[in-house]
Amino acid sequence: MAGLLRETDVEDISPRAIRQARLDAGLTQVSAASLVHVTPLTWKRWESGDRSMHPAFWELFALKVESGISGGMNRDESK
Repeated sequence: MAGLLRETDVEDISPRAIRQARLDAGLTQVSAASLVHVTPLTWKRWESGDRSMHPAFWELFALKVESGISGGMNRDESK
């Protein structure tokens, strides 16, 4: 996940890049949405390409994941 902001141009954030970044961080759509303060439906729409992710949300997600703010409580865990 290191360098996420450098790897993807924030002006051209593809649904594929959003999904891959979430998977690389080990997060569900619900936990990723919570991390950036949006609904799970919004996150799902970003990943499906129904809506475009604003660059500010991409940057917030990347900064939180790269700094470890997502922490264990937002990561997927086996139940």
